[in-house]
This record gives sequence, structure tokens and C-alpha cells, in this order.
Amino acid sequence: MSLGPIDLAVLVAYFIATLAIGLWFGRGEKSTADFFLGGRRQHWLLAGISIIATEVSALTLIAVPAEAFAGNWNYLQMYAGAFLGRILIVLLLLPAFYGGQVTTVYEYLGQRFGPWTRTTASLMFFASRIIGSGVRLLVASLAISEVFGWRLEWVVVGSAGVAMLYATYGGIKAILWTDAFQAAIFVSAAFAAVVAILQLTPGSWSENFATAYHAEKFHTFTWDADPNNTRAFWVLLIHATVLNMAALGTDQDLTQRMLTCKNLRDGQKSLIFNMFAGFPIVCVFLTIGALLFVYYQAQPADALPARIHEKIDRVFPHFIATALPHNVGLKGLLVTAVFAAAMSSLSSALGALSSTAVTDFYRVLRHAPPPLQRGGSGGSPTEGHYLFVARIFTFAFGVLLIFVALAFAGYDQLLWEVFKWVGLVFGGMLGVFLLGVTTRHRGRDSLNALAMILSVFVLVALKLYQEWPDPQTGEPPPVLVAWPWWVVVGTGWTYLWAACFRTRNLTNPDG
Repeated sequence: MSLGPIDLAVLVAYFIATLAIGLWFGRGEKSTADFFLGGRRQHWLLAGISIIATEVSALTLIAVPAEAFAGNWNYLQMYAGAFLGRILIVLLLLPAFYGGQVTTVYEYLGQRFGPWTRTTASLMFFASRIIGSGVRLLVASLAISEVFGWRLEWVVVGSAGVAMLYATYGGIKAILWTDAFQAAIFVSAAFAAVVAILQLTPGSWSENFATAYHAEKFHTFTWDADPNNTRAFWVLLIHATVLNMAALGTDQDLTQRMLTCKNLRDGQKSLIFNMFAGFPIVCVFLTIGALLFVYYQAQPADALPARIHEKIDRVFPHFIATALPHNVGLKGLLVTAVFAAAMSSLSSALGALSSTAVTDFYRVLRHAPPPLQRGGSGGSPTEGHYLFVARIFTFAFGVLLIFVALAFAGYDQLLWEVFKWVGLVFGGMLGVFLLGVTTRHRGRDSLNALAMILSVFVLVALKLYQEWPDPQTGEPPPVLVAWPWWVVVGTGWTYLWAACFRTRNLTNPDG
């Protein structure tokens, strides 16, 4: 598909505006406190919008409509757990992070337990964030590849390169402000897509919604007592509560936004705003999928080629490429929205990975205190040095995510696959964070690390066993523990085992 002059103008204007915003608001960094936390003086509303932009990634823009197109609104059940998880973060985790004046959430673990716990959690974050962000980049690139007919490899490299540019230059302030702009782009594009689908589908709007309703596309709740039913409400409620606590409370990518606020109260307000603002956005993307089903029901059977049925995540991009009117700006807006979703989630990941690499590893190896605690000792490296290193790490992680995205190119059902993989590491991370904030003297540094690592090994073994085909029948064995429970099992495992041991005095390890 080629874009007309008006569509191209929309796309070009977006890139120019994004770079201008990133370069303008990202100027003036003098330390890693500026680069990673925006000087701890960012507005709570900006932080809340940035969290939305990161969460509403290409997975939401592309894979959530595909979920509703192929199935229904079951995915929305997870939002009940999202509410509960955020409330628990506000009450339990954020007070601990602000009390410790940390740059990364893993610093808190070092303060509470010691270096082994901090390092292990940081490495788990690297694993989960690199996998998750790589898949998000892939989803966006698949969409752009579908629309333009470009080679996937070049789309991955191109879309990542733009985000790497402003994230490397401007740090968290550039990320926050470009996130806000990008959120406005893909939210407005989503509403425009709903209107466009209704306009292009034969029949009145009410008739089209009725068709989707009778096809059970708006079916949301699945009431089933089976604990291995991965779409049952109570299963997803528990899963989403624990997963959201882990994703927003122990993952530096999202927690970093809250830590840029002036104080604890503002950090809590940013997450509460996100809790309410994100719900209608998810509903809009699910509506797109339901209405796409109605649209293609009214089209000839060959309107969706076999390659789309094989990769159902491409159904919305295919609609953009083949059904939208040419050269009126609408295609340009939808393509721009895909770029915006990809760049917002990717740039956020780069900032979080870089902050963790510098704060939890590089500074520790150089025996340098955090920037807010520096006394300016003459022999220690300057903040300018650490700022330079932070930018090097930001760029290097961008290159790494490109390779991860291409490695996952053969996966189907990307939305649920990401949830499965992050569940393997998030549980161990959340278990030790919860131990820190709910107890005062339980958990021993090196044994915490062992408990987290063992939780990952147990869940990896469980996953591989349940997916390994029987050599005689070729069928996988019966499901023992469905994937929504993995993050719950990992959390419980780590918490209970680590709680068996008493915390040693960090100033006197033998005490």
C-alpha cells in the first residue's frame, strides 16, 4: 500500500513533532537524576499519561482488536485485577520506594535486604523487559509491514531507531512528553477507526452493534469453577491482580514514571489516574475488533486472505491497508498511531533498562553513591561521566531489543504469549518485594536470591513439561497448572521460602 500526499503529510508531521518535543523537553540534563527521574519534579498527570502510553503499546493497538475479532471481550476481565493491583501498589510499594529515595526500585531491595537480592531482581527485570519489549516492537513492526508491504526486518530497525534517538538524547523528560503526545495520537486514531469501520460497514450503526452483540463479540465474563480455564473470571482476577502488582510495582519500566513525581502523594495520584483512564481506552480497542468482525462478515469470503487467518494479529493492519479511503489523512493517522504505540513502549523500556544498568550495576561496581547523595569527592567520577554512560546503555539496549524482536518473529497469539513468559520471572520479583514491605525482619539476602532463581526454574520446568508432546501420540500432556497461575505460584514460592529466614543486620551481617 502506498500513502497519498495527505497521508504522508500526517506521518511526516508526526515524526517532526515527536522529535521536536523530545529534543526540546529533553534538553538540559546535567546528571543521571535528571536523565532517569527528571529531577523528581514532574507533574503527576504527565506521569499518569506516560504510564498509559507505555501500557497501551502495539500489543493493545494490534493484538487486542485481534482478540475481540477472533473471540470476544474476555480480555477485559483482567481489568478488575488491574484495579486491585494498582490499589495495593499505592498502599504498599510506593511508600517504601519514596521512603528510600531510590532511583530504581531495586535500590529498595538493596536497602532492605542487601546486594544479592538487589542484583538478582535487577537481572530478572532485564530478562522480562527485554523479552516483553522485544515482542511489543515486533507486533508494531508486523502491523507496519502489513500496511506498507515492507520487509519486516527493515521495519523493526527503522521504528526502533527513531525511539532510540530521542530517548538517548533526552532521557525520562523526553520520554514523558513524547509519551503524552503519542498517547493523544493513538487514542484519537482508535476513535477514528471505530467511526470509519461503522461508516464502511453496510447497515446502520445500531444494526452493526446488534450483529456484534448477537455474535457474542461483547461477551466478557466467563463463570467457570475450573482453575485451569484460562478465560474464567476468578482465574484472571487473581492473575491480573498479582501481575499488575509485579508489572507496575516491581518493573522499573513503569514504576520509573511514578518516581519522577515530587512526592509520594503525587506518585500515588499518577497511578490512580492511570487506573481510571486506561479502562475506556481498552474498551475502544476491543470495540474495534468486534466491529471488524461485523465488517468482514459483510464482505466476500476472500476479503481476508489466508495469511491473515494464519496471523490473526494482522487483521487490523490489513483493514487499514485495504479498506480505508485513500489520501484523506485517515490511513496516515492510523499508521501514525502504530508508530506512536511502538515508539512510546520502546523508548520507555530503553530508559528503564538504562537506569537499572547504571544505578544497580555500573555505579555499584564503581563504588559511587547515587547522585542525590554525592558529596563531590574529588577522586570519584563526575555526574557527566555517568550521564554519558547512561546514553551509551540506552542506545545499546535499543540494538539488543531489535535482535529480540526478530528472534520472536515466528510466534502466533503474541498477546497471550507475552503474559505467559513474563509470568515466569515476575512472581519471583514480586514475592521478595512483598516480603520487604509486609515484614520487618524476614528474608535473608543470599537466600532471597536463591528463592527467586528457584521459582523461575520451577516455572520453566512446568511450562516445558506441559508443552512437550508425547513421543507416541504427539499430543501435549494434560495441563497441571494453567499459565495465569504461574505468576501467582512464583510469588507465593518466593515469599514463603524467603520468609523462613531472618534478615541479617546490613551494617553487621553476622548480627
